[in-house]
Order: sequence, then C-alpha cells, then structure tokens
Amino acid sequence: MASVGQLHMLFTCPFCWKVRSLLEHLNLEFETIQINPLKQKKSLPSAPEWVKVPVWVENDGEIYVDSTPIMKHIDNNFNEGKLWKSTNEKRRDEWMEWVDLRLSKATIPILYGSIGSALKTTLMVSKLEKFGFFSKRIYAWAGFPIMWGIIARTRVKKDGRKPKKLWHDLLTEFTDEFNGSPFFGGDNPDLVDIAAFGYVRSISPYVQFKELEDHAEGMKWYRAVEETLKT
Repeated sequence: MASVGQLHMLFTCPFCWKVRSLLEHLNLEFETIQINPLKQKKSLPSAPEWVKVPVWVENDGEIYVDSTPIMKHIDNNFNEGKLWKSTNEKRRDEWMEWVDLRLSKATIPILYGSIGSALKTTLMVSKLEKFGFFSKRIYAWAGFPIMWGIIARTRVKKDGRKPKKLWHDLLTEFTDEFNGSPFFGGDNPDLVDIAAFGYVRSISPYVQFKELEDHAEGMKWYRAVEETLKT
C-alpha cells in the first residue's frame, strides 16, 4: 500500500498521538517526519504561519494543521467520514470539545506534576525526540524546572486534585457516557474515542502511565481501542 501522506510530528506530542492513532486505526500507510522541537519554525512545511505539530501533508501537496481538523479531514477523505458520522451530533460535538479541552490539559500535570516526575519525563523526552547533540542535554536538565515549576504546578494548583485523581475522575466521566456500550461510539470506536485514546496513549511511553492502569473501566476501553489499531 502506498503512503497517503506525511505526518510532521513530535513523538511525545499528545496531539500527534491523536492523528497517528487514527491513521493506524484506518490502516493507512503514512510517513512520519520527526522534527527537532527547537527548530519547528524552520522545519515545518506550514511555517511561518503555523508552527505547531502535528502538520499533515498529503501526496498532492496540500497542508493541513490542527489535530482535530486533521482527523476530520483524514476520516472524510479516506474513510467516507464514517467515524465522524453520528445520530446525535450535539452529543458528539460536546464530547469532542470535552476531550480536546479536558484530556489535553491533563497530560502535563500527570507527566510534570512533581519535580521527580518532571525530571523523569524530560529525560525521556530528550531520548525520544530528535534533538541535536547539545540541545538534547540542555533540554534534559533545563526543561524540567520550567515544565514543573511554571506550567504543571500552576495547573495542578488551579484544579486542586492530584494528577492521578484528576485522570481517574476524567476517565470515569468519559466511560460513564458509554451507557453500557464498549465505546463512546457504541459497538465500535468513533472519532471521539480515537481522539481520547490518543491523549491517553501519549502518556504510555512514561512510567506515570501505571497511575492510569488501575482504572478498570478506563483501561478496558483503552485496550479495546488499542486492539483496533493496524500497527
């Protein structure tokens, strides 16, 4: 099967995991272009107008940005829009917004919510991403005080819950919406399931993922979506 496009991405970006998961769910061949996090303004095909990942470039040269619009486009272009179709569009739209607002903001607290977690995460990021020799070492030791001291602590303090408690509450809220079905989409995952799965999956390379694994219903859903991926 020929590649249908290029995904310009960071390996550790939760928004990129959303798009990757959709492409794998649909069993589409694609090329991954892993960029240097410190050189996005110079290396992304959408720059300088858009300097965030993911960026999706199809074989005809068309460029698409922003993870959820990219997912909708891929589903429409390669899957006849089947994953986005719904008999209850209001519910679908509300929960896609919930996923993009609530789950996306919960990833930083779980990964950087304590100084120990932040150090472990930045060390892992420095190994997984395509840094240069010196920038890798600078990020590994200078990145975690910023992520923990400025960003993660602010979010944890504002929410008031420990990161594990926050994630367990979110997973409970999400899975309760299934109304007895295995997925949000019913008998099969839909685009909301894949988006939510992508955010959870973005935590899986880190040791902190074990804090989510004892949420029974959440992990039952997560493993069921995982089984649909064609990797």
